[in-house]
This record gives sequence, C-alpha cells and structure tokens, in this order.
Amino acid sequence: MRFLATALLLSGAINASAAVTACSDGAKTFLPCELTFDVREGELPKDIDPYLNETMRVEFRSPSHSTRLIRAFPGGNHILRVRFSPTESGTWTYHVTSPIKRYDDQEATFQVTDSGLPGFIAVANVRHWWTTNKQPHLWLSAQAPLLAIDPSAFEGWLDQRKHDGFTHVGGILLSGRGPMMPLTADGRPNEAYFSALDDRLLAIAARGFVLDLIIADTSFVHSIDLADWTKRDPLLRYVIARYGALNVAWQGFEHFEEIDNARTLLNDIAESLDKYDMFRHPRSTGARDTSSSLLRDNWMDYLIESSPHPALGAVEHQFTEKPEIHCVNATAPDDFRHEIWNATTNAEYLSISYEALQNPANAKAVQVLAKVMADTRHWELEPYFDVDGARAVGLNEVEYLAYAETPGIVEVQLPKHKYNPFWVNTITGEEIPLKDYRGEVLSQPTPDKSQDWLLSVPREGHKEMMLRSYRFESEDPPIQEPELDTAKTPFEIAAPSGETLPTSVSAPYSIKLTRANRASRSMQYVWWGEIVAGPDGPRVLGIGPKGTFRMPESFRKPGTILNLRLLAINANGKAYQLDHVYQLRQ
Repeated sequence: MRFLATALLLSGAINASAAVTACSDGAKTFLPCELTFDVREGELPKDIDPYLNETMRVEFRSPSHSTRLIRAFPGGNHILRVRFSPTESGTWTYHVTSPIKRYDDQEATFQVTDSGLPGFIAVANVRHWWTTNKQPHLWLSAQAPLLAIDPSAFEGWLDQRKHDGFTHVGGILLSGRGPMMPLTADGRPNEAYFSALDDRLLAIAARGFVLDLIIADTSFVHSIDLADWTKRDPLLRYVIARYGALNVAWQGFEHFEEIDNARTLLNDIAESLDKYDMFRHPRSTGARDTSSSLLRDNWMDYLIESSPHPALGAVEHQFTEKPEIHCVNATAPDDFRHEIWNATTNAEYLSISYEALQNPANAKAVQVLAKVMADTRHWELEPYFDVDGARAVGLNEVEYLAYAETPGIVEVQLPKHKYNPFWVNTITGEEIPLKDYRGEVLSQPTPDKSQDWLLSVPREGHKEMMLRSYRFESEDPPIQEPELDTAKTPFEIAAPSGETLPTSVSAPYSIKLTRANRASRSMQYVWWGEIVAGPDGPRVLGIGPKGTFRMPESFRKPGTILNLRLLAINANGKAYQLDHVYQLRQ
C-alpha cells in the first residue's frame, strides 16, 4: 500500500502545526491523522463516483480491540483521504474495504503515542460535561466567522481566546454568505473552500479547543434541496468524514426556526450522524430561541438557547435533563456581564459571539468568569434559590455563587458550617475577602453601588477534601416533576381569555397571581404554543408574566387548534405547568 504524506499547507499565515499528520508518521491520541490513497485512471468502476458513492471504508482496531469504521472522502487530484483520531496509545491496525482492487482487503499497523490531551467531550452528570479521561469539562465557547477572518490575524485571535480561558471555538461549516461557496456549480465540494476551512479548523484543534460546528447556515440551506437524499447524503458523508475525527460538538443549523421543514431535515441529519459519525460526538442545533422544542425527537444530547431573557434558561433548566448552552449576543459591557452571569447562575454554559469579543472589556469579563468557574466544582453546580438580592448557583453544603446584577444587600441562607466568603469585581476580577462566616444567613452589602458584583461563598477546606474523595460527582443531580394540579398552582392564565385566538393580530397574554406569598414573590414564566398535529412542534410564544405573543407565520392558519402551555418556576425553584387549548380564527 502506498501512503502519500499529507501536507495541508495553510493559506496565508496559518502555521504548519495545523497540518494533519500521516497516520504512519507520528500519530497521537485525540489528534487527527490521515491515510492517503492515490486513485489511478480506470481503477474505479464506471458506476462509482468518489463523491456520490462510498468509495472506501477503513476499519481501525485499537490496542484494546475496539473498532471504528471510517469512510474516505475525495481530497482532489485523484486522491482519497481517510481522517481518523486514535483514542488510545499503542499499536493500531486498520483494514481497507474498497472497489479499488489494489487496496481492497489490505491491512497494516501504525503506532500511536499519548498526546496528553484529555479526550473528546461527552455529557456527564445529566446537565454537565466531561472528557474521555472522566475529568470535568468547562464549556466556554468563542464564535468566529471562520473564513472571514484574515489568515494572518487568525493565529493571534486564537491565542487570545486561549488566554481568555475559552475551551471551545465555534463556526459554520457550510455557509452561503462568503466570497467562496462550499459547492461548485455542479453540486460537488469546492476543494478550495474546504482546504481554507481545514486551515482554520485544524489550527483550532492544534491548540486543544473543542470545535462547535454548525453544519449549515440559513443561506446555504436555501441554496440546496437538503430534502433530496441524493444531494443530502453524499454531502453529509463528506463533511462528517472530513471533520468527524476532530473533537466536535455538532450543531445542525444556525437558527432552525428560520428554515422551512427544519424539524424533518434535522432528523435526517441525525440519521446521517448515526451512520457516519463513529465517534458519536454530541449534537444539537442552533436556535433563535431554544432547541428544546425538538427534544421529543430523541436525537439531541444538549440544548442551545439564545434568548436575552434569563427566564427562558432558568425555567427550561427545571423542565429538562440536558446540558444547556446559552448564546450571548450582548455587546455593551454592562449588558454583556449581566447576560453571562445570569446565564451562569441558571447553570448554563456559554457561547460568546464574535462581535461581543471585539470589545476588550468583554474579553476581560470572560477572563474573570473563567477564573471564578475554574475554582469551583462547576460540573455539579445547580441553581440555588435560598437567596435575596441576587441570582445564585451552588452545590449544597460546599459552595455558592450569588450574582447581584443590581447593587444592594445580598442575603444567602446556608447550612451551618464555616465558610470563606469574598466578593469578586465582575469588571476587573479583583477579590475582596470577607471574614469567615459560621452562621446560617449571610447578609452583605455589595462593595459599592456603581456596578454588579459576585459573592462567592465556598468551604475551601471541604472542597479540598472532596477532590481527594470523589472522582467526579458527589451527589445525584436534582430532577423535579412539575406541579400539574391547578388547585396547587399559585397563578392562572388571565389572557388570552375565552376559547379562540385571532390569527390576524398578535394576542396579548398575562397571568393572574391567585396566591401571594414568599414563594410567589418572584415568578418566572415561559409561554409555549404548538399546533395540534402540526409538523413544527412547540415554539416559544412569549416570556414573562405579560406581553404580546410572537406567533410564527406557520401557526397563523384559521381553524387549527393551538395547544398553549405555560411553564413557570417560583422563587424556590418549584416548577408548574398549565395547559389550555384554543381554536385559531380569522
């Protein structure tokens, strides 16, 4: 068998460390290596197209005898490439199956050394993350317009994100917005486009980042009929073969709500990932509001939400059992800090827009957050509700983080132990120590009234002991069942009243509290709607106690039935659900 050294020379100034190593020449764990096969004229049967058909499969067998079947992809100039990341050090064996007789049934070995990387990410502890080596992973993602950044500036941008504390870099694989298109006029991969994309993605991977890869943006989806299997299947097979060996978190569409028939298409993409992604990377889809409406289709490993209203993430956390990523779009420094810390106290992970990171103040705020979270058991933190004057997250009897968006008095009720509290300046990262505390109600004014502050309340000695005593989780994650009994629900739907809703105007909505008490003093609401037997599934119609429904155009069909579902949590985090059915009228 003949191997060709793969030299993906990076366009512009991307350095050569991003090139893929030949598997026979220094392969390392959790980094991609390649087998490269030349194809001579006439070797492929005439009815087999190297892009439209599966032209080669390679089964890789590890030293511990686990196997992974990887497909080849055409690499231009009559070359087939097989990209693979070994997950163990030692001697690997691979076996080739191909209609090219020169390669069919060939077998060989190669050596793999340990890279020191922790491995691929996966869901752990219901709503959190770990890596292959069973160590906790803090998801903190920076988004980038991959092909829009000048190559000479990209290296520096990546290095700065590493300095900031980011662990992920995200971007779009198939985009119709740039000067280069992913596909040629005859619908085949544009090698120049994918070579340029390789440059960026391999440079990201070389620095140890996880890649959050949106498979397609709206402009690309509108340019191709993905419902056509003959177009969709070879394209997804190609993309997965080219990038599935990286440490990837798949994200189907940029905003699935903007795409007709998105639910069906995402199910089709999930089937392709089942078939072609042998590393079983986690998957979700980008969303204008939230991807949780697609949970019933049973293909998502994590959720993505993009609402500027923290109530959406707060409520969803109590009704779902998946990790949730919050996409931060605020760019003004005050708004940015409020958004990242409110999402964090919802126990969400963060994905930061490229535009937000153009402001150095926002990059500094991320550095502060990354440092704070690195000193916590972030993989066990859950929303904590025994607090006034702040939103909080904590691990019971271990540590608590209380975020005061509005300066004032912060009061945290605590199990009686010795704590080592301190304030964190969310702008500068400066820490202001407080006296050790042994009581049950810690009450402190923010250091000043000019900005937001974070109160950290850890038991440092206990945390050190836990690192020696617990490999990963110290207690089962909380899962709650929502209250469905209207007699025990402290609110009711005041509007819309009656049994019908107009389709010509956006209807107002509101709730009426029926039981005012300490628990109902602070309620958070999310309004969902779904057309009964409709193809779209549920969509967010409103957030908060009152407002005007934002009704999708596909819902505006007179005569159809709308199932309205109101989800809420009270000040103690207890979850409630109310349902009502309306007929839509002209």
